[in-house]
Amino acid sequence: MMTKSAVDHLQGTVLSFFVKATDCGSAPKHSLVSAFIQVVPPDSFIPSFSQPQYSFTIPENTAVGTVLGSVYIGPGQTGFFTAVPGETTDSNQGATFQVEKETGLIRLLKPLDYEEVSSFRFKVATTARKDLIETVSTVDLEVKILDVNDNKPVFETNTYVATVMEGMPSGTRVIQVRALDPDWGSNGQVTYSLGLLLTYNPDLTKDTLSLAGPVTTSSIFAIDSKTGWITTVAQMDHEACSSYSFELVASDLAESQPLSSTTVVTITVLDVNDNPPRFEREFYRGAVKESDPLGEVVAVLRTKDLDGTDQNRLVSFYIT
Repeated sequence: MMTKSAVDHLQGTVLSFFVKATDCGSAPKHSLVSAFIQVVPPDSFIPSFSQPQYSFTIPENTAVGTVLGSVYIGPGQTGFFTAVPGETTDSNQGATFQVEKETGLIRLLKPLDYEEVSSFRFKVATTARKDLIETVSTVDLEVKILDVNDNKPVFETNTYVATVMEGMPSGTRVIQVRALDPDWGSNGQVTYSLGLLLTYNPDLTKDTLSLAGPVTTSSIFAIDSKTGWITTVAQMDHEACSSYSFELVASDLAESQPLSSTTVVTITVLDVNDNPPRFEREFYRGAVKESDPLGEVVAVLRTKDLDGTDQNRLVSFYIT
């Protein structure tokens, strides 16, 4: 706001009015704020701050009660200080900061959270009284909040469940996991890695099972550290192991003291009819008397099918 003409004829009065702010939407909305302008004699004392604006920077884990610094008025001037709150959280609406009346010290009164408010901007006023005339000056004050790695990555769900068909080629995508970290910059960047193999119950009775060395999560699955996609390292065999459960780790990229969290992934290997029924013997011999009635049992033929599900193991016999 600025003057458009001389105001000496208004000396000793207080002008009060509203200022209206209107947006340019299709259905314009507006808000009002009241303004008071006191016209004082030209020789009145008006306090002035030592600098045009003040700026402070503190980490978000700064303890309540900490003094950030002070605002000052010019040499030889006297006055008392007050914070001028705005109508939003970042303009000190909730009195996060206090300005001490006598000293101008800026003190933190409430805990900070960078993820909610990353900077505060509000005004500090100083009021002086001389010869029954009270005058006020204001200065802009900014408090920048530095992010601290105080949030660990959080997975979208506590457990992930997926299926994969046995026999699929190496590199088959199984499931994508995702974790979110609200911290800023590298503190909020997430990378994924495989954890411990929790459940691995191979069927040691299956003829097709062949293990080469110790079984670990990385010998069965791989994960893209950036995207969270889990893929197979080798072909799955339902008859060797029908399911796997393992831990998955999400870590942030903080330079010091990175944080992490874990989730559990369970992957079921679906059975495919990839094993034929096999006779227990290569040759059967039976005997029957010529006087035996029709329907007499001559021989019993038994088979074995290594598939994992009852449907795939169901066998029918016929004479070729």
